[in-house]
Amino acid sequence: MATDFYERLISKYEPLTEAEFLTLVSVQEPILGAALPAKIAALTRGQLQLGMGTLFTNLHAMTQDYLIKESVDAHDQHSYVITGSGQAVLAAEANRLRLLSQICAEARV
Repeated sequence: MATDFYERLISKYEPLTEAEFLTLVSVQEPILGAALPAKIAALTRGQLQLGMGTLFTNLHAMTQDYLIKESVDAHDQHSYVITGSGQAVLAAEANRLRLLSQICAEARV
């Protein structure tokens, strides 16, 4: 039953946008929402900076689809962490990207 759920989510999200992919990568450990833009900028060596609107739209949608869990502390700070469903979607996307990378290597692109 869980496998069907994961497969539906993978079908819905695959392929992930760069913003969705980087959001999932960034929340593999719990992180405050305010720290996410800097983490994504660091991951991409400053080549991609997500605006707060894009980032929080992704966080909201992924929270609704159970890819990410949101927690709010006593100071109203929101933190996010990936769920098992999110890990399944991220793993499927990583496999897809590995295939694309292999194709590029073989084609000498």
